[in-house]
Amino acid sequence: MSNKPASERIDVQILDRSYQLSCPPEEKPLLMECVGLVDTRMRQVKTQGKLQAADRVAVMAALTLARDCLTGKQAQTAADQATIEKKITEITAKLDLALAPQEPLF
Repeated sequence: MSNKPASERIDVQILDRSYQLSCPPEEKPLLMECVGLVDTRMRQVKTQGKLQAADRVAVMAALTLARDCLTGKQAQTAADQATIEKKITEITAKLDLALAPQEPLF
């Protein structure tokens, strides 16, 4: 028997596209907050620029979010930064797994 917590499948919308994601139930609030942040940033990028292709909007949104994380790094301790980087890595891995079935659509 595995000690790994059961994953919960959730349906989300990011920039009017549906995605199925999975995460442990205790991480669902954080994932939903991340989804909201990414959706908001992608909408901002799309309305402020001339980019219309979802992949380009996603890259620009990711870059602005990364910039926000890195510029805030001076105000945090090294331990806080390591925790944040670990969480970002974990979320990125989860999103990569969740989005892999969508690759043929792009």
